[in-house]
Amino acid sequence: MQVRCERCGRPDHCTDCLRRRDTFFVQNRSAVAYSPLMKEWLALFKYRGHEKLRQLIGTMLLHAYHLHRSGAEDMNEQPTFRELITYVPLSRERQLERGFNQAQQLAEELGKRAGIPVIPLLERTRHTDKQSFKTRGDRLEDLQGVFALIPASAIALKQLAAYSPIKLYMIDDVYTTGSTLNECAKTVRRELEGIHVYGISWAR
Repeated sequence: MQVRCERCGRPDHCTDCLRRRDTFFVQNRSAVAYSPLMKEWLALFKYRGHEKLRQLIGTMLLHAYHLHRSGAEDMNEQPTFRELITYVPLSRERQLERGFNQAQQLAEELGKRAGIPVIPLLERTRHTDKQSFKTRGDRLEDLQGVFALIPASAIALKQLAAYSPIKLYMIDDVYTTGSTLNECAKTVRRELEGIHVYGISWAR
């Protein structure tokens, strides 16, 4: 997918990144545009239990991952970062309703193919309604304080970051306005130093 907005990876003019006061993630890259066909695939995966699609969609995430890597090479980034993968968590209610966390499954598929460890890092402190039905302002308000670090994971990550800075890839299925990714990154960076959060979403 062609990239025009260097922050979020959008292929056209991006007002969301221009309007955001504070951005806590470095950048996001997506594998595909959220076309009608891709919406159909995601619906089969998320809502109809076609979990075999995780292998296909997870493999497609490699493209977004390599977009991050090529950008780093263009900027002559020094190869001192340790890479880790995590994912946007679901609430307990949503997990029970769906039976699995699609972001976790995609993270595991990407981790397996890229050879990068996957860690559970965040949890939701409360249940929220589906973000796709909300305006940008409602999303921002609804997501305030909704994520928290898992204590054991935070301790382990803090110890790793003491030796080298960490490039943490936050996996989600769809990037819409960036509110979810930004709140996740804010939660991480508020309590942990040396963590650079990058978003990888399947669709944009």
